Amino acid sequence: MLPLIWTLFAVLAVGGFLMIAAYWLDVQERPDLGVGARIGWSAAIFAFPISIPLYAFAGGPNWPLSLRIGSLVPLIALLLFGGFVLGIFS
Repeated sequence: MLPLIWTLFAVLAVGGFLMIAAYWLDVQERPDLGVGARIGWSAAIFAFPISIPLYAFAGGPNWPLSLRIGSLVPLIALLLFGGFVLGIFS
């Protein structure tokens, strides 16, 4: 079971970095955001497990359902990493 979980973690970690890039680029390209909102959403990248899903579901970017579900990928990857650190997966 451990090799499967490691593989899932590796794929989700790479996907998480892609979601961070997609989020940041989307924030920078939205013409309806003012400078302050753009800076605020950009600074929220430091809390990415929470800010990306918040932006996707409530921020109004009109992302398709696949990207909204994908916005949860960094959070899932961090939860798996926490499971490895705490020794939950053996």
